[in-house]
Amino acid sequence: MLALAGALGLACPPAHANPLDAFGYGSRAAAMGSAYAAVAADGAAGYYNPAGLARAAGLAIDVGYQAAVPELHLSGVRQPIEPTRGMLAGIVAPGHLGPVRFAFGITLFLPDQHITRLRVLRFETPRLQLYDNRTQRLFFAANLALHLGWGLHLGGGLSFMSRTRGTVHLRGRVAIGDADDSALWSSTDVDLVALRYPQLGLVWLLGQHLALAAVYRHSFVLEIDQAFEITADLGNPGQEPVVRGARLSQRAQSTDLFQPWQVVLGAALRVPGLEQLLLSLDVTFARWSEMPVPAARYELSLDIGRFNDLVRLQPSASFPPPGFSDILIPALGAEWQAAQGLLRGHLDLDVRGGYRYEPSPVPEQEGDSSFGDADKHTFSLGAGATLRRLSEILPRPLSLDVHLALTALPERSFRKRDPRSPVGDFTAGGVVVQVGGHLRWSM
Repeated sequence: MLALAGALGLACPPAHANPLDAFGYGSRAAAMGSAYAAVAADGAAGYYNPAGLARAAGLAIDVGYQAAVPELHLSGVRQPIEPTRGMLAGIVAPGHLGPVRFAFGITLFLPDQHITRLRVLRFETPRLQLYDNRTQRLFFAANLALHLGWGLHLGGGLSFMSRTRGTVHLRGRVAIGDADDSALWSSTDVDLVALRYPQLGLVWLLGQHLALAAVYRHSFVLEIDQAFEITADLGNPGQEPVVRGARLSQRAQSTDLFQPWQVVLGAALRVPGLEQLLLSLDVTFARWSEMPVPAARYELSLDIGRFNDLVRLQPSASFPPPGFSDILIPALGAEWQAAQGLLRGHLDLDVRGGYRYEPSPVPEQEGDSSFGDADKHTFSLGAGATLRRLSEILPRPLSLDVHLALTALPERSFRKRDPRSPVGDFTAGGVVVQVGGHLRWSM
């Protein structure tokens, strides 16, 4: 038990933010480099900008699937980071309340491997810090948006997660001579605690060609709180206990997921005289400097009566702050209406492209920690097909979007200050390939 507590004190869960921050939501947005804050008027607005929900032309249902396959390495050794795969689903339901137009939206990304994953590593173990658990997380948001007039749209809502808090209890007798003679009974007390964090968005339409946007996403921390308690008499069966009611308790708390608060400023331009071309730009500020220490903290206590003076318990190890930096993330997107009215007016085709640059917030790793990361360059392409007036049963448009993206992490070198470091110098880099498809049914 003491060994378990010590191991928890040396552990560090490498998990941050959410998969949509890393790979985007929906094929149209992902194909445009996630420069979508001033473009969103569909289910993806639930992540990119909730104000865009009020721009929806009518009731729409989104269903899709996307995957990201990492090929990342540390010092030339491929890391066992699982792909991120999951289903997208969303609904936009607009309406009117008197003269005020409003819309309600639900946005979901459901991984098909892990709802939320916790993988614990020792603090000094090299790892790719912004991948791994970061991309293995459910995203669910509910938003409400209003059209206030004068081209102004305002929206906001909540994203939801849950965390666990619990204790494992063991009670009975612990044999001193032979551990196999011990008799212990277990019970578990676990609570599921809901967590919510807000997001707000604004879109201002300046005529038919220009849209400006601003979005705020609140910070988010998911903590794991686990405890273990054993209460038992110490002694051999059939004999008077040496100690009655001996007690060992251990509690470990750790940060499993962290998302920095973010502010996004965006713009979208339908080029005058060339209305087939849509250009978009987003700049995101991410407050990574508030990143908590990604390590477990534990409390350990032992009561063995008159033998207490013979035992010394080590306190929880202390770890330095991670020292992450705030970053600016620019993204560019373009969409070209390649064809309209094909198949006797039933088919429109769009092609898309984008670029996104995310500088690494991870500082040099000269001390005990070994958080590997590198700058990220994402290049994306995609296409969309919209079918109109298919039949009297399906008079509204049906859209299919697909995308392909590549995130390149140029190799970055980390050098330790102490030449006696058990980890030593290391490098981090690689690529992540992303694909997806998205179907939207307007009603």
